[in-house]
Amino acid sequence: MMVFITRFFQKRDWQYFIATLLLLCTVYVHAGSIKTLKSEVEFNNNRIELSARYAVVLSPEIESALKNGLSLPFTYDFKLTRPLLYSWYRSMADGFTPNASITYRLSYQPLTRQYRLNTNGLSRNFNTAEEALLALSILRNWSVLEGSEISADDFAGKIRFRLDHTQLPKSYQLTALGDEKWLLDSGWQELQRGANNEAAQ
Repeated sequence: MMVFITRFFQKRDWQYFIATLLLLCTVYVHAGSIKTLKSEVEFNNNRIELSARYAVVLSPEIESALKNGLSLPFTYDFKLTRPLLYSWYRSMADGFTPNASITYRLSYQPLTRQYRLNTNGLSRNFNTAEEALLALSILRNWSVLEGSEISADDFAGKIRFRLDHTQLPKSYQLTALGDEKWLLDSGWQELQRGANNEAAQ
């Protein structure tokens, strides 16, 4: 009898494990994500330039909202993490800010059935969402901390890429609050020295 009960519960545990695993797989498939593929910094003629690449997957809920007219604000954020003393002194002396951000807006145009990517008044059109997301997820030569005169040896910083909930309409801000399906954020990543700077050393 004890052997039968033990086997029964072992079987039930195994079935429960399989069911849980399938549920987790379903949740994962329907969740969006942003994964960091590359985050680099280059120093060119006293300019600090950032480049990055991400893999972006939209959840069905976000895709649906996009198709129904919602403009999606995606923001690149940068923050200086070294030298901190220099940053503090400059911020007190002349309003220097150790942070920077740039926002791209992704929208869908139903009349032309195209996707539009817009930043600072400049826009590009794409035939598919995949093409638009690929262009959105690649950052090249973003110049930050202009006039800072921070040397390559002293520099350290982080970058992240995210769907910026603060720039969504209020109704969508409430929808996105605490909902993992609306959470698209790469998290902060350390900037690595670019190949050109590595070769120059």
